[in-house]
Amino acid sequence: MQLEIIDGSGDDEINDYVSACPNSLIYSCPRFIELISDHLDASPGWILAKDETRILGALPFAQSKAGEFGTVFNSLPYYGSNGGVLQCKLNNKIKASLVKGYFDYAQSLNACSATLTTNPLQMDHEIYENTIDGFIKDERIGQITHLPENPDDELIKIFEDPRPRNIRRAQKEGIKVSSGNERGSVEFLYNVHVENMQAIGGLHKSWDFFEKLLSDMPSNMWSVYIGSKNGEPVSALLLFYFNGTVEYFTPVLKSGYRNTQALALIIFEAMKDMVKIKGCKNWNWGGTWLSQKGVYDFKKRWGTIDYLYYYYTKLYNEDIRSSNREALLENYPGFFVLPFSELEEIGNE
Repeated sequence: MQLEIIDGSGDDEINDYVSACPNSLIYSCPRFIELISDHLDASPGWILAKDETRILGALPFAQSKAGEFGTVFNSLPYYGSNGGVLQCKLNNKIKASLVKGYFDYAQSLNACSATLTTNPLQMDHEIYENTIDGFIKDERIGQITHLPENPDDELIKIFEDPRPRNIRRAQKEGIKVSSGNERGSVEFLYNVHVENMQAIGGLHKSWDFFEKLLSDMPSNMWSVYIGSKNGEPVSALLLFYFNGTVEYFTPVLKSGYRNTQALALIIFEAMKDMVKIKGCKNWNWGGTWLSQKGVYDFKKRWGTIDYLYYYYTKLYNEDIRSSNREALLENYPGFFVLPFSELEEIGNE
């Protein structure tokens, strides 16, 4: 077995391997990595473990452009992305070699920090912790709804109150749900997303991401679901799907239409479609910080199971600690540099 560094988002051989790995997510799909790397102006790559004839393990990564403190490595960058080692056949020794190889490679290129984000479905964090030395650990709660095979009869039964009532309210309001990949649907979602995030003082995704979604991402890997009232769109949801798992990516709801519960009906109808049309088994709600009780409770009532996952970061330039969150977000957009709690300005508060 030897390790091999591959530049680029991944070829057909890598795509076939990733697609065959149990529990692989959209974030490790070469087409998604290409989309994110183009959007972030980052350099993607893979570390492969190979023997003479085949791949034995694969670890995707992206390298940022050099910022104030140097370059940053992530496996993987962008909102809520999971990375780490993928294997069709589990081999802990090979997995550990890939993890070590990733951090060694980042250090060899004078990275200021490198982060590896685990896959919640893998539940393999002990291997990472036994392999990485001197790491900073950050925790998230992954919440996943395991979709029943017969969603028309069984799905609504796994939800907790008030979700069934929310769905019935939307139906009484006359909300109609549709889906597709049209530019108009993406533009509606983006505009409402910006409004929603500005209303809470949050950071919205840029239009460039959605433009590249339309031009670069295969239409059979994503959909925008729209909820309309009296023919007018009032809510939308961007979903990605890959290898049996749906990613709940960008939900939006127009101001003034909260009481229609349109988003609840979108989620319900999309879940049914994902089983019947796409054959999906998991609905991944993404990560939740331990402090986000309201967000956690919202997801929990959709019949979720908790899957903890972790960010493992190694610092190679301790000067980063003297920076601030605004500067890091500006210098390394879309990349995880270190937990903000590790910054000196936070630690001294």
